[in-house]
Amino acid sequence: MGLFDKLSRVRLPLPVATPKRRPEPVLKGDEADPRAIHAPVSGRVVPLREVSDPAFSQGMLGCGVGVRPEGDVAFSPVSGTVVADVKTKHALLIKGENGAEVLLHVGLDSVSLRGAGFDVYVRKGDHVRAGEPLMSFDRALMAERGLDDTVLLTVTNPERFERVEPVCEGGEVAAGTVVLRAEG
Repeated sequence: MGLFDKLSRVRLPLPVATPKRRPEPVLKGDEADPRAIHAPVSGRVVPLREVSDPAFSQGMLGCGVGVRPEGDVAFSPVSGTVVADVKTKHALLIKGENGAEVLLHVGLDSVSLRGAGFDVYVRKGDHVRAGEPLMSFDRALMAERGLDDTVLLTVTNPERFERVEPVCEGGEVAAGTVVLRAEG
């Protein structure tokens, strides 16, 4: 019996990863109005036109708002189904129960992190409730890399509605506060 045979019989305990505790939802399921789109994070709301990314500020990715986050967890802005996720974990597209396709995008140029600093709790095909935690993100890593951590929220199919408009375009909000409405 050789050395490798002896070592293969030795059973060392495997390291146990400590799972991150998934945050509690910020809304109860019955609190959500299907026309309402909720802030995914607590922080300061900014109009899209003030966001430094032209794709967002010029409305190419829909109508919406940005939120400069205070925390590091993003919650579902609507109840619906996750219809797209990205390998780099920084964005999700959710089709709301009212047909609104809502893009949740964390950070500007955050795709450059290639998924580092992001933990996503859902995947394509999952049904989510408004206020349910969707992902966490490392704001310190973004700052270290010189990235803007603004969380963007847009309705990518505004033509389906009579109007999609911000409820507020400034000031502080708590996660779960209504920030947009998709009417009609």
